[in-house]
Amino acid sequence: MKSQANAFKTHLMTGISYVLPVIIAGSLVVALAKIISFAAGYTDLSQFAETSGFLHYIYLFEQVGWTAIGLLNLVLGGYIAFSIAGRPALAAGLVGGALASSTNAGFIGAVVAGFFAGWLTNWVKKRIVISGSLASAVPLIILPLITVGAIGILMALVLGGPLGWINTSLLNWITEMTQSNVNNVVLALVLGAMIAFDMGGPVNKAAWMAGNALLMSGIYLPAILVNIAICIPPLGYGIATLLKRKNFSPELLESGKGSLVMGIIGITEGAIPFTLKSPLKLIPLNVVAGAVGAATAVLLGAHEIMPPVGGVYGFFTVGSSWAYLAGILVGAFIIGIGSNLLVNFRDDKELETKQADKQKEELDELDISFD
Repeated sequence: MKSQANAFKTHLMTGISYVLPVIIAGSLVVALAKIISFAAGYTDLSQFAETSGFLHYIYLFEQVGWTAIGLLNLVLGGYIAFSIAGRPALAAGLVGGALASSTNAGFIGAVVAGFFAGWLTNWVKKRIVISGSLASAVPLIILPLITVGAIGILMALVLGGPLGWINTSLLNWITEMTQSNVNNVVLALVLGAMIAFDMGGPVNKAAWMAGNALLMSGIYLPAILVNIAICIPPLGYGIATLLKRKNFSPELLESGKGSLVMGIIGITEGAIPFTLKSPLKLIPLNVVAGAVGAATAVLLGAHEIMPPVGGVYGFFTVGSSWAYLAGILVGAFIIGIGSNLLVNFRDDKELETKQADKQKEELDELDISFD
């Protein structure tokens, strides 16, 4: 059972790793187009869809970004299937992901389609074996026919409706939450805690995917909260090395520089080397910092104005930019101060060894004469 769970996690993470650059690129393109339109005094570029001139081209540029973001389900389904059964599963996985979008089954549908396509492809490869001159017909004709046909039946006729209802209900529920400041704080606490819990692990990625799946539906606040929480752990440990340098080994002091950069960019894995020093103490600290930082931003008035860009520099894509930055700093300083109080990051054994070697060298150099 444990090995099956690990395999499930591996395949899901593979799909998400291929989705990451697509979503990031799309969000950056849309955000850049929005910034230009705001500078020109317009909040919506759709009015320039049928016109000509500069803003029409900016509208077309914005659509490039939305097209990239719209590939989320297709890429996710395709590469989950690819992780399970290799290239033969790609066709069915991609079709399943596309059907997840067209049936409104969303992220959940893409995951189901990807796993079904991968498992079915492996089953067909094992069960249908043809030798001789017709052997090449299996990967080129028979396997795609069975897998794509089956995934089409599954998603279009069987699961598309139920999964679409689940996805729509979830979207409606979260939309209602985002209309209440109290519920926004609850949402911030949950997403912030999930992002900071395992720093790139399955819980983190589940929250990240939820935020970006909602972004596809025009609900941007969850993605903003996710972006805030992602910056907090690495930035926090980088700040910790600046606040109390003597509490860190030389190796972790050096890692602190990279952690600061990763925090600014928004790569939460930068906190892993520090957290591994004492997981039982530091994981709860990370969770509290991520939750409090995201909630602080909401309480101070951070709100959506366009598809958000990750990283500290993503503040310009958020309404009340200072609240976004304040949330990140509050969470980061919780870790920066708290980690130094809770954990000794020095390698004391190595320090003792170095001191012993130094004392031995001093004794060896000591010249004692009885003349």
